Amino acid sequence: MTYGIYFDTGTPAEALGQALHAVYNVPIELIYVGPYDQLNDYPGPDPIVLITPVEGQFGNELSAGDKLRELTKASELELAQTICRVARSRALLDDGSVAPDYWYLVAADGSYGRVQTDPDREELTVLYALEPIAGEPYLPVVSPPDWAQH
Repeated sequence: MTYGIYFDTGTPAEALGQALHAVYNVPIELIYVGPYDQLNDYPGPDPIVLITPVEGQFGNELSAGDKLRELTKASELELAQTICRVARSRALLDDGSVAPDYWYLVAADGSYGRVQTDPDREELTVLYALEPIAGEPYLPVVSPPDWAQH
């Protein structure tokens, strides 16, 4: 999987698809919005982007592969920043560290920083930022341990 981004459920999933279409000209019929269990009933061509519901505040999961990368030429972080700015949403994506509960939080203005999610919850729940995030000024900041500094 090339892209695995979790968007805030405060933004309708359809708006995320519209943002992909507006900025990157991804054909709407290639964006599936809905539950996984109904994907086989999708009447259009095989989608290259799936936006499916999951539990929690970041419950709009966008997943896609190389075909979307070819269309957008965007990294996972760049794609999340662009969609967040256009759809006025927030998103979580893997920060690439060994810590499973450290993620990047992208704010609605496109700014981002690392955050700690709650390891005791199934759904993605932000506890605090590990560094200041311009678009999330009210999110408490707690410095990460030395081993997690980058």
